[in-house]
Amino acid sequence: MLDAAVDGSGGESEAPAVELESLTALAHPLRVRILHALTTRGPQTSSSLAAALGESTGSTSYHLRQLEAKGFIVEDHGLGTARERWWRRAVAHVEVWTKALADVPEGRAASATVLGAWTQHDSALLSAYIATGEERYDEPTLDASRVSSHSATMPASALHRLTRDVEQLIRERIAAAAQAEDAQAEDAQPEDAQTDADPGDPSHRIQIQFNAFPID
Repeated sequence: MLDAAVDGSGGESEAPAVELESLTALAHPLRVRILHALTTRGPQTSSSLAAALGESTGSTSYHLRQLEAKGFIVEDHGLGTARERWWRRAVAHVEVWTKALADVPEGRAASATVLGAWTQHDSALLSAYIATGEERYDEPTLDASRVSSHSATMPASALHRLTRDVEQLIRERIAAAAQAEDAQAEDAQPEDAQTDADPGDPSHRIQIQFNAFPID
C-alpha cells in the first residue's frame, strides 16, 4: 500500500519518502494503476497487466520501465523466463504526503493525484467484494473478513496513538503470515504438500484498508 504518513518513535518516518521528481513521475493514471495491481495481485508481466487493465502491451511495457527507473518496481528474476519479464513492487511502504512535498504546489498536486487514484482503486476492490463476496469465497474466509466503519471524537494525540498502533499491528501480522508461508514452503515435500494443507484454513490474497481522518 501507499502510506500518507507512517511515523515511528521520535517522529521519524519508517517509510521511505518519495522525492518530488519521482512522485511527479508516478502521478500518471496508468502508472498508479500498474503499481496498485502489482501491490494487490503480486508479480505480473506486461502482458498480464495489459489484460487485467485493458491496455496494450506496448503501453504497459513503457510505463513499467518508467516505474523501474524511479525505483518503484524491480524485475523478479525468480519468475522471469527468456520470453517474459516479471515485475514486482520494490518497496513495502512509500510515504507520498510529507511536509516537504506539501510546501510546494507541485508536490501537493502530485500527492493528491496519486492518493486520490489509489483510494479509488481500493474502493473498487471493496465494492467488488461487497457485491460478489458471498458467491466467491468460502465460509471461513467470509467469517474472517470485516467491513466496518467507526466514528468518534478524540484529540489529535489520541488519534496519533490509534493510527500508529493499528499500523504496527497490521505490519506485525503481515510479517508473521509471510514467515509462516515461507516456512511451510521450505518444509513441504511434493508427496506431502496436499495432505499437510488444512482445508478449514484457506489462504487468499487479501487487502487491508485502514483510514482514520477528521470529518467535521
